[in-house]
Amino acid sequence: MRRLARCLLALPLCSQALFCQALDEASFRGDARKLAGACADRARLLRPKDAKMLAEYGRAFLAAGEKAKAEDCFQLARIEKPKDADVHRLIAVAYLRSNFRAEGLKAIADMQVADPKDKNAFTRAAVNLQDAGLPKEADALMERAWILDPSDWQNCVAYGRSCLRRGHRDSAAKWFARASQAKPQEERMWNALALAYADHGAEPS
Repeated sequence: MRRLARCLLALPLCSQALFCQALDEASFRGDARKLAGACADRARLLRPKDAKMLAEYGRAFLAAGEKAKAEDCFQLARIEKPKDADVHRLIAVAYLRSNFRAEGLKAIADMQVADPKDKNAFTRAAVNLQDAGLPKEADALMERAWILDPSDWQNCVAYGRSCLRRGHRDSAAKWFARASQAKPQEERMWNALALAYADHGAEPS
């Protein structure tokens, strides 16, 4: 399980120093996939034990086509923070963005087991699922988040936005209605809804 960590420790200090040197402009004009992996390698050397960053390094490695490296990072992330729902969510995002849907859904399931009451992680994951083109799974997870706290209008708006940008206006209407019912006297809520429609569901700036 700690193969990746052992490999990093085995690198000579001089190699680590060279590996973490800056890249020139010409290097950044290269192949985007290779650059994703190269930059993730450098980041991992500088900060090898941060669970959330490990999950994100893994996302870059998946994009670079280096699945074995990615899965090493994911495993280390789980070891570092096994009960952190957001770590599992970030792993799911990595898989979903690289079209590994089965692995992504497994990570979403692991997230719900890790912390069954993290409504915010559930909402973010529901947004991620919606953006990945999995609306049924997204709706089911968002229902679970809402049951945990029906008064949380911010989460309703965030998820409604994702529905809107994917063209699911009926689903957006459902979640915006729940937001308005949760706190009808809250001006920030009405402003958030106004901006959601003004932005056509795009992520807020």
